[in-house]
Amino acid sequence: MPPTRVLVADDSRIFRLLVSEVLRDRGIAVVEATNGREALDRTLSERPELLILDALMPLLSGFDVLAKLREKAPEYEPIVFIVTAVYKSRRWESEARQTYRVHEYLEKPIEPEDLLKAIARYFPDVHA
Repeated sequence: MPPTRVLVADDSRIFRLLVSEVLRDRGIAVVEATNGREALDRTLSERPELLILDALMPLLSGFDVLAKLREKAPEYEPIVFIVTAVYKSRRWESEARQTYRVHEYLEKPIEPEDLLKAIARYFPDVHA
């Protein structure tokens, strides 16, 4: 079953538009956030099944969003993707997976097909 709602949090309007369009074309509702504080607030209020968080955003990083989310709603366990144009190394990916329980660590630029393949690993009804 595909996710019914996905949060896309990135300070890049172009990235948000690209990802949102790919998801909406598959019938998935998208919630957008332009910074980390908005991402945290929208996640807590709307509880999407999948979070796609930019690692480096204004106000709170994607990692800060996850830390605060786990403090405020420890029972809520969405699938989490971190996307980054900056933190590109195995060390960052390993830390994200271990410390922040990130499911996917994706480097920008990301192709729509690669994003859809990553989503399909957790939601098999989503096809590229």
